[in-house]
Amino acid sequence: MDKLNNLKNDFLNEFSKIQDLEGPSYLYDPIKYFVKSPGKRLRPIIVLFLGKLFKNSKEDSINGALGVELLHNFTLVHDDIMDEDDLRHNVATIHKKWDNAHAVLSGDGLGALGPLFIGKIKKNTLAILIRYNEVILEICEGQAYDMEFEKKDLVSVSDYLLMSSKKTGSLFELCFEIASLISDKYEKNVNELKKLGRKLGVIFQIQDDILELETDSENMGKGTFSDIERNKKTILTCFAMEKNLREWKKLIESTNHENISIKKKLIYNFFIENNLKEESDKILADYISQCNDIINKLPDEIQGGLNELISYLIKRNK
Repeated sequence: MDKLNNLKNDFLNEFSKIQDLEGPSYLYDPIKYFVKSPGKRLRPIIVLFLGKLFKNSKEDSINGALGVELLHNFTLVHDDIMDEDDLRHNVATIHKKWDNAHAVLSGDGLGALGPLFIGKIKKNTLAILIRYNEVILEICEGQAYDMEFEKKDLVSVSDYLLMSSKKTGSLFELCFEIASLISDKYEKNVNELKKLGRKLGVIFQIQDDILELETDSENMGKGTFSDIERNKKTILTCFAMEKNLREWKKLIESTNHENISIKKKLIYNFFIENNLKEESDKILADYISQCNDIINKLPDEIQGGLNELISYLIKRNK
């Protein structure tokens, strides 16, 4: 844990240099505000951890870490607008503190900054830059599915897993891919490491869905009611629609006029009473098992480090 916290601190020292950007305050004030807010910084930690494990160039690892975190922040700013969320990392979102125009522009600015750091990577620069842009498009596809699903009465678990694989899994995959492509020794293992990263991203999304129901806004650092208010499809709601559609519709209709906190509790109780939380936990366990299978096929000398990283990522409570 200390090792990972040290990597986070190393990253934050570099990330803080964003505060030195000069130019129009309309653009840069919201960017500086957003990147200064607290966050888990899981994606850059992955790049840096794997960089140390693979004995990669520190400079290439830092630039890769900055690139993926700026991409992640770019998507968060725009997601907050679309989801009408007022909190991110327990502070007001950009569109809440300023307005939508500031948020759109600063999100675009964050999106433009990321490739500037990716372009500084010295090994496999073009291949990484192409993949970086492919992942941006894939994240957009995942978000599009997420938005489309809000209007649908029935979304299958397989539909949900496809959406999660694109919206969240693709960026986790990129973190593993960047570390592989800048490695002299483990570039040959890039395909297995990509699969590992994508599966971890899906695990992360499923956990996020469950935590939003089991915990409060202060712990999560963001609003925990928006999924319910906007009819977001989560792993739990998809299981409800697949296995108990009639009862699920009846519950939603009966709670439409309830206080949102009461509605959240009633919905969570429904998931527990109908063993849907248990079904979701089985999916999680299966994905974790698949991750372990991939790790066991990778070179012996990196298996321990990968297991340490996976443990860190999946044992989360916020």
